[in-house]
Amino acid sequence: MIGYISCFIAFILCAVVYIKMVRREVSGTLGLKSIIPVVLGLIAPFLTLFFYIGLKIVLGKVSGEPLVISVPNLVLKSLLKAFIGAGFTEEFIKLLLALLSVAVIRPRNVYAYALTFIGVGFGFTALEEVVYGGGNDLLSLARLPGFALHMVFGMIMGVHLGLAKFEKRQGNGGSGMHVLAGLLLPVLWHTVYDAATVDNAGLESENDLALILALVIDIAAIVLQFIMLSRFKKKSFDYCRMEF
Repeated sequence: MIGYISCFIAFILCAVVYIKMVRREVSGTLGLKSIIPVVLGLIAPFLTLFFYIGLKIVLGKVSGEPLVISVPNLVLKSLLKAFIGAGFTEEFIKLLLALLSVAVIRPRNVYAYALTFIGVGFGFTALEEVVYGGGNDLLSLARLPGFALHMVFGMIMGVHLGLAKFEKRQGNGGSGMHVLAGLLLPVLWHTVYDAATVDNAGLESENDLALILALVIDIAAIVLQFIMLSRFKKKSFDYCRMEF
């Protein structure tokens, strides 16, 4: 019961943050369209699961061994598991759905462009919290402080890809670096975070160092989450003025 209450709180917090972000979009062109990426985000976990299963089958056929089991080093094993299970698969699916949202909504500036990616992250969180945390009170409570992480991953991706589009339209250089940053930074952060926490192979053997690492990375990610949200808010007017 506590787990589902925690999930509901996470959903409300994400909704409040997202609605405030939408209201800061000065052109006011998003409106009800801002619901589109959220709805698409709700199906992202299912698509991610299918993508992961397919990837697992392909990698198993190539290596001839079960996925990541054959990796002896605990750190590499954790990173590989996190990359394949979340960092790459989840961010790739969210990217595709966010780009679909962009094609439908046609955002006019960098801020609105980023909001489509953030919306997909919100929708993803809404369902993921129920799937992974709803039936486990302790896990759900532990996940609550990082309620906006998927939204922040989307923010990083959306801002950089939006800036790349703006720079290209302006005829300036540097759009390639923004594309690389938008595609790689969320994957890197997501992979390291999951490798140190939920996919930390050292936790299975009750390794004290692994537990300390999990706590440090978890706290750091939560703090950085709020820093990124605050920074995005401060830059909102500037991003709104960067029109396509």
